[in-house]
Amino acid sequence: MIQLLRLLLILLVVELGYCGYLIADRMARPLPVLPDAESIDPLLMTDFRELAVQAESGSSKEWIRLGQAFLGQGFYGYAENCFRQAIQMDPDDALAQASYAFCLERTGRLQASTREYEKLEAFDGKTDVPFANRRHYLYAIGRNYLREENAEKAEELFRLNNGFQPADYQLAKLLVRSGRAEEALPYIDRNLATTPNSLVFRQLQAEALESLGRMAEAKRARDQVEHALYVVELNFNTTFLTPYSKRHGILRELEAYNQLLERNDMDYLAQKLDEVLALMDERLPQYKATLISMLEVEYQRKNPERMLQLIQKLKENGVVDAETLQFEAGAYMLSGDMKKAVPLLQRVLEMSPTIEVHQTLAAYYDQQKDLKKRDYHQAKMALLYAMMSFRNNQLKSAEEAIERSVELNPEDPQAWFYNAEIKRLLGKTEAAKKSYERCLALNPNHGRAIRELDHINTPQKLQAADKLDF
Repeated sequence: MIQLLRLLLILLVVELGYCGYLIADRMARPLPVLPDAESIDPLLMTDFRELAVQAESGSSKEWIRLGQAFLGQGFYGYAENCFRQAIQMDPDDALAQASYAFCLERTGRLQASTREYEKLEAFDGKTDVPFANRRHYLYAIGRNYLREENAEKAEELFRLNNGFQPADYQLAKLLVRSGRAEEALPYIDRNLATTPNSLVFRQLQAEALESLGRMAEAKRARDQVEHALYVVELNFNTTFLTPYSKRHGILRELEAYNQLLERNDMDYLAQKLDEVLALMDERLPQYKATLISMLEVEYQRKNPERMLQLIQKLKENGVVDAETLQFEAGAYMLSGDMKKAVPLLQRVLEMSPTIEVHQTLAAYYDQQKDLKKRDYHQAKMALLYAMMSFRNNQLKSAEEAIERSVELNPEDPQAWFYNAEIKRLLGKTEAAKKSYERCLALNPNHGRAIRELDHINTPQKLQAADKLDF
């Protein structure tokens, strides 16, 4: 009996000890702090609470998931607490470390952010997390120094990151702006050799050449800017955050809708969007975007009555733009009411000209036997096609289209200007000169035409400038 009592006492002590350990462990664990997101997105709080429960009793991975949920919605301070806790639980997690540094950066604590980014040096070769790799964190540190106006340290970091295009660009820009354009040009030229269509490097090349007085070369670089695209990413915040923003709340529902588009089942999509809209408050930014998506679906369903109802809702929320006006015109066209559609399409062209709208009006006026208005819209179609080909550096296609435009509407100064630009870049200098002159006869205040015509008439200015000893 005594032995049994001793055994029971030992079990009681062990149990009390274990319970005490559990209580102490539970009390030692921090409780996740949640933002009040009800007014932003009612679905978010459900997700946040669920993730918080998991983090409360989970590992660093659960804290990271909660932090990412906060990050995706812009709650940087709340995310920071989560990533700090994840680091305490697992100091070897590179993603937690990079994310923590990122939160400090986004909330303006640049020196603290830099110190945390520098800790990622210890993870080199141990992680395949994109944002935590050496290229990215060195670039982030360099940008922190730039924001602190410490150009010397920023330059040092960008030099360390040699060969990483965003860092090369920031370094070259620092060199140009500090009077060292000659040193910057090799960085610019090297990157243009691999990415010849880069807008940012092409603009910087023109700026560098102008600062060196090499005006003819700078002019050629400026010409190429018109054909360039934004193909070098300089800010990775959006790339980093976008996947997180789509995981939760209303955005998750909208992303699910986007995945359904491939089914091409408009009735089902309409039902899904009705369900999503019912979850939203009119004050949410996604509310208007969802109405636009519903308009697109109803247009495909050929349902003009429902389209006009949705457009009225958008108007009540202050949304009247080229896109909604075009949908409104489309609703009237589906109803066969061109008298109401045509004025709306004309308003669209005043806001945002498109080939599609000009084509619609050209066909309408052709049916009405109004050849003058038909030719006007066909000319504008050809002009827009020429401009598109011009910017894609397809000069032969652009020339054919622009010739068609000036033939149909010889009173359009914009068409004559692009005619001149295309001719000049094709080396047809005399034809370009005549087109610039025609443009200025129609619009004497066309600044670019004045400048380009002056360059043609006095080419020695550029050549002389290039020979000056700067």
